[in-house]
Amino acid sequence: MTLTKLSCKQKAKIIALTGPEPLRQRLVALGVLRGFPVSVAATSLLGNPRTYFIGKQQICLRNKEAGYIEVELQL
Repeated sequence: MTLTKLSCKQKAKIIALTGPEPLRQRLVALGVLRGFPVSVAATSLLGNPRTYFIGKQQICLRNKEAGYIEVELQL
């Protein structure tokens, strides 16, 4: 499942980063790392972009970028 499919009340864990190498490097530099917890913090009126809590920080990503982040739901 990708990060774009995550709803506001769900929590997940990052399991993989896919996509072009420059984007993966940028996401890693922002702190988007495998194993980190992630949840939706806020959504804009049109649904794009969305703000996520990743680890202890808050990051705003477009849906295109978030589509490259594979997550696993946490119970």
